[in-house]
Amino acid sequence: MSTPEITPEQALLNLQFLTRDYLPQARWTVGGAMRFDNSLLTIHNFLNQMLGVRRFDCVAGCPPCSWTLDWFVQRRPIAFDSYCQALEAYAQQQVGVILVFDNPNLSEADMADSYCIGLVQELYKRDRVRKNAVCVASDALATRLRAALPQLKIYCHANRLVMEKGKRSAALYNKLATQYDRVCLHPADAVKPSITSALEQKEKFDIVINDPCLRNCPVRREHTALLADMRRAPYDTELMRRRADLISRVGCQKCTPAELQQKASFNLTRDEATALYAAGFRSFIIQAQQFRNEMTLLWDIFQCMLDYSPEISNKAALIATSAMAEFGKAQETLPSGLRQFSFTNYE
Repeated sequence: MSTPEITPEQALLNLQFLTRDYLPQARWTVGGAMRFDNSLLTIHNFLNQMLGVRRFDCVAGCPPCSWTLDWFVQRRPIAFDSYCQALEAYAQQQVGVILVFDNPNLSEADMADSYCIGLVQELYKRDRVRKNAVCVASDALATRLRAALPQLKIYCHANRLVMEKGKRSAALYNKLATQYDRVCLHPADAVKPSITSALEQKEKFDIVINDPCLRNCPVRREHTALLADMRRAPYDTELMRRRADLISRVGCQKCTPAELQQKASFNLTRDEATALYAAGFRSFIIQAQQFRNEMTLLWDIFQCMLDYSPEISNKAALIATSAMAEFGKAQETLPSGLRQFSFTNYE
């Protein structure tokens, strides 16, 4: 007996149970753009074509430049043509691109960097899906970009709050929401009902769902400032030593199974995420800047976006496994280190 065909609309309705009890109408921004583009495009294609109830609204990231930070090693700049090709690839899939300028300590000379300005101009020019934006950690940079491109959407990065010297409060967030198109909460504040309940326009705030830093980290501001110094002097070994000492002193990268504690990091629990959703928050970010490789990000994409309740955890596992199988498919072209070269018959 043949299986009766169903319409795409009916198939989508049949899959609603996968997200019914876990952030059903959430909008997802996934980090890793300009680092892991092939993987992000592969996963987005799979989710869009095979699942439907989950998809990327935007991707976030940036080529390394003076306006960005690197958590581990200082990445080398990419060719401008490669950046443009990535923008086009995401536009063809109706995915927005958010350029993340997470360096909060910029000088006047830094803000005049022509390469960084070119990245923004190209992003704005190629915004066919009307989802592109920039996310900045510096109020001064935001002011400069507004003057240059008044129609550009500008978001407030969490590092802007990390570097806030005064006490962070709902009043501060509400003020920032009048200055920026969107505001990302400091991960520590996303789990403080005293702040989240007093936010006036919850639809303008973003929640990072998978920040791996310690919830009680006493040196996050110091660490961020040190990363900014390292961007300006990438070969300064004294800065490298200070970063290593800082991480060692806090112990944030030590994983001892016997000492694991629930809620040690800013990775939101299911209860915390659903409580924020119930409170009116709809925009969630899966960050990637604190990951060394794309496998960690791919794992987190499915851990964060899918419902792993016991009664449907087998289906979530099947979805994740099927998506990862997309990377093993046969291709018409072989991988080669010469793919960026062109050859002719001329001598």
